[in-house]
Amino acid sequence: MKKLENVGRIAFCAVALNLIAFASEAQVGIGTVLPQAKLHVNEGSILATTTAPDPAINPFYDPSDPLTVYYRMRWYHDKSAFRVLGGIITNDGFDSQQVGLFSIASGYESVASGIGSAAFGARTTAGGSWSFASGSNTYATGLMSFAHGSGISATGDYSVAMGSAVSTNGKQGSFIFGDHAGGNLTNDANHQMVMRFSGGYKLFSNPLSTIGVSLSPGANAWAVMSDVNKKENFIPVNGEDFLKKIAALRLTSWNYKGQDPKTFRHYGPMAQDFFRAFGKDSLGTIGTDTTINQADFDGVNLIAIQALVKRTDSLLQTHKELTIELSNIKAQLAFSDFAADRKKKKRALLSKR
Repeated sequence: MKKLENVGRIAFCAVALNLIAFASEAQVGIGTVLPQAKLHVNEGSILATTTAPDPAINPFYDPSDPLTVYYRMRWYHDKSAFRVLGGIITNDGFDSQQVGLFSIASGYESVASGIGSAAFGARTTAGGSWSFASGSNTYATGLMSFAHGSGISATGDYSVAMGSAVSTNGKQGSFIFGDHAGGNLTNDANHQMVMRFSGGYKLFSNPLSTIGVSLSPGANAWAVMSDVNKKENFIPVNGEDFLKKIAALRLTSWNYKGQDPKTFRHYGPMAQDFFRAFGKDSLGTIGTDTTINQADFDGVNLIAIQALVKRTDSLLQTHKELTIELSNIKAQLAFSDFAADRKKKKRALLSKR
């Protein structure tokens, strides 16, 4: 009898294992008799919900206004849109009017109402078609706009806003970047770049980050990195030669092609002339024949100024020497005139006798 019981148990376990194996391979279809995945929903949306989360783990819980918070996931089959959101019931990010075609939203009370838009984070809104919003309280409402940060908005078409408390202000094709130093910052023209970094700017142009320019906090002009400890191969220059080359430069007023000469005129040399005069030393090349580096331009000017100072000092020394010589000549002439006058008076006295 015990042997029969054991055989029965073995048979039951085998059937159970087969059922488990079958279930693990089974595909469930809703709206279709030919499911193509473990769960296949055809022509229908999917909604997953949870109970209200514990206030202790809800960073947005407000005891003074303890409204019901939802946690939900939903697939909108008719809009090809996906939502994984939490939020207050009255601020329902699942409202079909706020669900854009081909959109996705994830986070807390985020909205992606634009076609092909995406919103991530806390209370972010991607309202423009093909827009992207992420962070906290960000808005990307312009066509193909991008907003990331805190308290910012990209409201212009094709605009980008990043950082804190900045807005593209409805300006098309504009970019704005702001630090977290406080105060609002906005674009005021289309196709404009605006940046605020109260800690300054540094731009490097080599892998070691030793060459470039900087804008110090509170400064109003770029500074060229010019530390003597980062330089080498120093060669003296002939200032008088520089003066001759400057004298030969073609210096005119001009404007760039395509710009209105009534409002965009400039003074200065041509890059080709400048490069021809100063583009090479005994070791290598300085600049190009189509651009003028402002640091090199300043360097040429200082060399020329130094040469003029030396020339002026030399002229002043010559002037001093000539002044002394002239004084001596005048003194000699005065003495000669005095001596001649005495002789004349002496002759006059002798003639009276």
